[in-house]
Amino acid sequence: MRRFLSAAFAIAALLPAAVLAKGEGVGLWMEGQVSEVSADGRNIRLVVTGRFWFEQYRRAQPQPSVIEVRDLRGGPAAIPAMLTQGRPFFAMTENWGGGAIRNSGALLGILQAAAGTGKVVKLELANARLQFGSGGTLAVESATVRRATDPSLR
Repeated sequence: MRRFLSAAFAIAALLPAAVLAKGEGVGLWMEGQVSEVSADGRNIRLVVTGRFWFEQYRRAQPQPSVIEVRDLRGGPAAIPAMLTQGRPFFAMTENWGGGAIRNSGALLGILQAAAGTGKVVKLELANARLQFGSGGTLAVESATVRRATDPSLR
């Protein structure tokens, strides 16, 4: 009986946290022109010249709260990043109205194709480790890409 009560108490203690967290979350995004794309195994190094932003989703708010990280000079920020392709990974149309699951290595191909064209690529990140430096700089030390714009999709 004592073991049962201990287990019931442990489960009851965990339930409120799970209920409170439901419907809440944080999204991490980067968008811009890509350059200096290179691969080292599963890791992809690149520079995104554009913007980075956080979105916080709350159950009670219809729209997310957005915090954008910008260059202190007012222009687009140059953000060095090391990324890996998520599993699963979705290549999205430019308006994000549709997409397709892609195989391993597809993210590198999308980024390399976009690097020479000046087209804007939007990336949804997960498991990100960020470094905020002096002078308002930002670097993405590591992150998994779940979705990315693929300009070749129509």
